[in-house]
Amino acid sequence: MLKRLVVLFLAAAITTLADGNSFDRVRYNGGSVDSKVDPKDWHNNLTITSDMIALALKDGKKVEIPPKTVTSLSYGQEAHRRVGTMIALAILVAPVALFGLFHKTRLHYIGIQYSTPDHKTAGILLQGDKDNYRAILVALQGVTGVPVVVGDKDREFIPVGVKTEVTKQPEEATKLADKSATEEPKGSINVTSNPTGADVLLNGDFVGNSPAVLKLTPGKHTITVKLNGFKDWSREITVQAGSELQVSATLEK
Repeated sequence: MLKRLVVLFLAAAITTLADGNSFDRVRYNGGSVDSKVDPKDWHNNLTITSDMIALALKDGKKVEIPPKTVTSLSYGQEAHRRVGTMIALAILVAPVALFGLFHKTRLHYIGIQYSTPDHKTAGILLQGDKDNYRAILVALQGVTGVPVVVGDKDREFIPVGVKTEVTKQPEEATKLADKSATEEPKGSINVTSNPTGADVLLNGDFVGNSPAVLKLTPGKHTITVKLNGFKDWSREITVQAGSELQVSATLEK
């Protein structure tokens, strides 16, 4: 009976995509919109239609994202980590609010990464509430066709029927990079991609978005670059102590 109700909910949500879904209880926790809105304020509006994903913030700032430009959707700690990585690379202009990151109550973070008209990578980090985050995820995937990237521990909170791409938890995904950084840098790999903002994986684990600088221990490593809508790019490289390598990935459709 529960599964039947979930299926009915998803069907109802998908059939309304053409007319649009509007959510007026959404937090903006940081991203490409240069806004001073309080990250604790719920009074922002998110409208999702087949033509546009529009976010109108309480302070009057707005952003409109054509669904076809969305390159990545993410949920939970994976969303916070991915948008946070972009900010660390100075791509975004507004800081991600760290409040609630270690809160005992589950916070439903939703990340949207997209390409701007000038082919740059942008992104926003939203927070839905317990009553609307599922519908937001369904609506976003319905108009973009992009899978939701989620950590294995957060997978159970994704609605049934929503296509996902499960990653390892942050502490596992960055284990190799963190280990080399704490021991002492052995070799440096500068990873760029065309288009920019693609996912960078080290030995199968997500470590950030391009451009990225990886500090690795000597030996063989596999660098993979992925972006929705493009073929995966992968190379095996050999790192030597003190070396600095440049890896440029050109992604093809």
